[in-house]
Amino acid sequence: ITICLYSALVLIVPGPTNTLLFSSGISVGLTRTLPLLFAEGAGYVIAISAWGVSLLAFAVAHPQILSVIKLACASYLLLLAAKMWARGTLEEDRRSKPVTWHDVVVATLLNPKAFLLASTAFPLQAFQNVGNGAVAFGAFLLVLVPIGAGWASLGRVTRILASGPRHITALFRSASVLLVLFSGSLLYSVVK
Repeated sequence: ITICLYSALVLIVPGPTNTLLFSSGISVGLTRTLPLLFAEGAGYVIAISAWGVSLLAFAVAHPQILSVIKLACASYLLLLAAKMWARGTLEEDRRSKPVTWHDVVVATLLNPKAFLLASTAFPLQAFQNVGNGAVAFGAFLLVLVPIGAGWASLGRVTRILASGPRHITALFRSASVLLVLFSGSLLYSVVK
């Protein structure tokens, strides 16, 4: 229950992966976005496992590695923001490319929420025992699916309510700005 509650609090907050699911909901609708939830789940399982098993232990001895990882995450978020900005322009021309599995997996792998989840929501036993890990990740995925579907649904509803290329362009550009803000917050945490 604790894992579900903490995970829900972290996952419901707008972030890079949620922005992509929202964007995909706008572009291709809920049904075609649902397979991306598997990409999100895979990305989080890999990232949380990596943080929990190796990077957290390594980061204790070498705290500068966290700064390097944050810089990499911030850089990738800036790249996603540029793609999202361009996607808004392409939507006007009806040549928009949908969000891909690769986009979602990489954004999730580099999502700072994975570190937060590994260090707060998951107990240490989840990374020491396969049985405990399976239970913890199962609880996590039970929360992830409806929240991810909710973000995709919100994108679809937004598309219906804001029909017209200008509105869609504004939504994609807003999502791009949001990704830049996430990137900026990561860069600020490195400098701070």
